Amino acid sequence: MPLLANNKIILRSISEKDLDGLFSLYANEEVMRFFGRMAAKNKQEVLKIIEQNIQMKKEGTGIRYAAYLKATDDFVGIITLKRYNARNMRAEIDYIVAPEHQRKGLATEMLGLFLNEIFNKWNLERISTYVFLENTASCKLLEKFNFTREGILRHWTCVNGKFYDSYSYSLLSSDRTQK
Repeated sequence: MPLLANNKIILRSISEKDLDGLFSLYANEEVMRFFGRMAAKNKQEVLKIIEQNIQMKKEGTGIRYAAYLKATDDFVGIITLKRYNARNMRAEIDYIVAPEHQRKGLATEMLGLFLNEIFNKWNLERISTYVFLENTASCKLLEKFNFTREGILRHWTCVNGKFYDSYSYSLLSSDRTQK
């Protein structure tokens, strides 16, 4: 059952039914490099991630959605709210679009649906996200939604023994109305 949908995308709360799609992302070394982690070696690793995501939702500290094409039900990617801090009204987000669905406007569809949902349901003043410097497509996406690039976090992420710098981005609730 879809939780969120528009004319192109359906976002569903993550479940074990999403294992194959998630494994295709988490087993891809290039995708995971931009996500800041090592590639998964088997589906059992990814199943543990799904279980952690389900637990995060139960604890009220975040939620992960799996994205699907509305017309075909093809897996598109994931988008996540995590590290929710109710007292400070802030959280972090991340997202991945499967390589075969990149550069088709689907990340824009996903992020638009997602931002409406999280700002309406999670009582947020601020969301943050971090993007590798060379991920220009992601930077452009965030800036399209009025995210502010706050600076560079040097050696923010280590993947396979190599450090990567990241841009820090934020979006305040008031930034959404200034577009």
